[in-house]
Amino acid sequence: MPKSRTFPRGVPVGRWFLLLATAGITGMLGGCGHKPPRRGPTVISFWEPYGGASKARLQKVIDEFEHLHPNIHIAVSYAANNLTSSQKLFLAIAGGVPPDVTVVDGQQASEWAARGALDNITGPVRQAGISGKDFWTPRWKESVFAGRVYALPWGADPNFALAWNKKLFRQAGLNPNDPPRTMAQLDRDIRRLTVIGPEGRIIRMGLIPWEYGSANSLFTWAYAFGGNFYDPPRGNHLIGRVTINNPRNIEALRWMAHYAKRYGISHVAAFQSNFIGVAANPFYTGQVAMTLLYIEQDSLIRRYAPTLDYGVSFIPAGPHGHYPTGWLGGWSLAIPKGSKVTPAAFEFIRWMCASPAGTLAYGKDMAMFPAYRKSPYYQTIRNNKHLMVFYRIVSQSTHARSLMPVQGYLMELLHRAGQQVFYNHRSARRELDKINRLVKERLAEVVRRARNRLERRR
Repeated sequence: MPKSRTFPRGVPVGRWFLLLATAGITGMLGGCGHKPPRRGPTVISFWEPYGGASKARLQKVIDEFEHLHPNIHIAVSYAANNLTSSQKLFLAIAGGVPPDVTVVDGQQASEWAARGALDNITGPVRQAGISGKDFWTPRWKESVFAGRVYALPWGADPNFALAWNKKLFRQAGLNPNDPPRTMAQLDRDIRRLTVIGPEGRIIRMGLIPWEYGSANSLFTWAYAFGGNFYDPPRGNHLIGRVTINNPRNIEALRWMAHYAKRYGISHVAAFQSNFIGVAANPFYTGQVAMTLLYIEQDSLIRRYAPTLDYGVSFIPAGPHGHYPTGWLGGWSLAIPKGSKVTPAAFEFIRWMCASPAGTLAYGKDMAMFPAYRKSPYYQTIRNNKHLMVFYRIVSQSTHARSLMPVQGYLMELLHRAGQQVFYNHRSARRELDKINRLVKERLAEVVRRARNRLERRR
């Protein structure tokens, strides 16, 4: 991140801003009597969380937008987002200097809307002829709070596919072309593929059930077991039914905890610590036989492990789950509170999220799936066997993480619960019962404040 600027020593902050303003006014007055300069393009400030190669790929998409919109320039700035908060953005909103457009994780949209951090864009969305039918359903639902639209879905992450190492399947006496479809088959294959050395040291893991952290992994396996976390509100209600302690969720957490105990959570953590950096992913190197694959990894494997003989299929389902299973994540674009919903800002959002050209550029340049279900990008992947598995997940998924406007709080609690259950052998039922109670209390408070805010605006 760029270094923050400091004020000249000895000059009070308020005085410094006054000097800047005076200098700006003087400059404008000095131009009186001359022809006004030609008006340049409208500048839209855009805050995004990408870094490294992803940032360069994003710039290619923005370059395409600017080529087609020569009167609009996108000024891109980095703003970290840890999926529960964005400190830089919230400080900017509080200070009255928000960007024109910001990236918001889909799971954050309703929560940030409830907290008054996002502008209502329902009007421009309707005027543009955009509706929920244009997007994959779980992603659209994340963008709506209290019947109002606060963001447009940009990407659609199919979470997750199951990838398996065919060479290791052969070595273990398993059919390399027959991945597990049920949890019983998955358990069998994990046992056959895991190799334990002296003193419990792990040489190879069949699968690490919590490889994406306690929270994300619990969402994934709970849906595979047929669980649910939240029944969205109906009608004019703002609060739905919290179901975090659903019996299937408890069953999924117990299943994960079984492997933490069987192989020793400390041994697994030590094993994982050996693999640093994208290229050293243990699935790429043959030290994990099966993994939950996110869509970008298909291109990463071609780059870092081009000779890897692997297959891609669907996550196995429990007795009460559905096959194939999965849930959708992804980034959205929104206009922060305090920044006007200008035609140029909304056109940028519309083009990026809901136009054939913008979503095609997003898919091709960023190697990600668009949330826009009619994107021509999907026609370009029909001959890619692996990507078509992801396409089936994205087109058939009915779940996001959850649709409650306290998602960040829930993620933190689920992470802690995983640590308690895996490391301290706490009861999965008691931990999820506790989270259910705490989330209901937080949800009631957040919605109460949101309702008061909405009523004041009427």
